[in-house]
Amino acid sequence: MDDALGLLLLVVYIVVILAISAGITYAVIRIFPTERKPKNPDKQESSHPPETDGGGKLFRRSKRAAT
Repeated sequence: MDDALGLLLLVVYIVVILAISAGITYAVIRIFPTERKPKNPDKQESSHPPETDGGGKLFRRSKRAAT
């Protein structure tokens, strides 16, 4: 009987911990929502690689170096 009661209490403990974590997550999302669209979205890059001048560079230049 003690074993069954101990397992039941363990299950209740796990459910309570999950409920608390779900409640905290829900509250944080409600208090600090994220923006659906960024204010200044970066330039959309195409899925095609950029045309090169034949340099055969392995890495692209960073955005800071390009400007």
